[in-house]
Amino acid sequence: MENDKSAVSAYLGKNIRRANTESSLLASTSRWLNNAALRDILTTWLLRKNGPDFPVEADHTLGMREATEQIIPPSEIEELMIEERRVNPAFDAFMEEKFFTPFRNNDFDQYAPGTVGGIIGRQIRDFGFDLTLGVDMSKVERPTTNFAYWKLRTGQTHDFEHILVGGQFNSIGEIVVIFAKASNTSIHIGPKLAQALNAYLLFSGMRMVSRSLLHYPETWPKALECLEHGLRVGRASAPMYAYRYEDVFHLSPEEARLKLGVRHAVEIDSEHASMIFREEAPLADAAE
Repeated sequence: MENDKSAVSAYLGKNIRRANTESSLLASTSRWLNNAALRDILTTWLLRKNGPDFPVEADHTLGMREATEQIIPPSEIEELMIEERRVNPAFDAFMEEKFFTPFRNNDFDQYAPGTVGGIIGRQIRDFGFDLTLGVDMSKVERPTTNFAYWKLRTGQTHDFEHILVGGQFNSIGEIVVIFAKASNTSIHIGPKLAQALNAYLLFSGMRMVSRSLLHYPETWPKALECLEHGLRVGRASAPMYAYRYEDVFHLSPEEARLKLGVRHAVEIDSEHASMIFREEAPLADAAE
């Protein structure tokens, strides 16, 4: 048996060419691997179990965003956006307008149950969602740089993406939204900018997928279903970054999808799988 293993290793490793280095520290051709903070955080993200002591959404407090921006600085993304605007008329028009509405949580009390605005209103009232993330939106000015605007608008509209693409407001449902958004960005934006914008999303989504398989295997089929559904919707739909959600608050999800160009979307029931995944009671479930 040992001889068989040695033979396999020799075959698979026959093209290894060790590179010499004068560095006294870990060094790689990958700037991602060279970042010590990202290596540590990503290990936790991909491998840890879940539990009520540290909720799944609290992963975002561990510094992954900061580590990602060390590797791809905002200034680099801004340059990529400027170049994308030069060659992508639809993206240029979106960035030129920089549409933004400073809506507040109580603005959604007016919408009927079952509408996009009504569904968000229920999440706010019954489950403690805060669309503003604690920010006084009346004091937020429209950003002047492309990347600052991108971060503001995508953060503001994320919860509506759950409704439109069919990912429920729970951790496993987040897989639908993340992979719909990442695949959609790669369809409608050039590869270099899409890579920069999708890196954090990739890590965020893969942590759900890997922890599902490693620790909660009974949730793995549902995680795969969510992954497949997100990819299908994202690849087929109009640019998600440009959706004017404010125009569909009064519509049902089905009507809103038709108006905005969301294709193949249905709601994927992931509540039971998410309860197992989070090791929590149903009312404690949350999305990001």
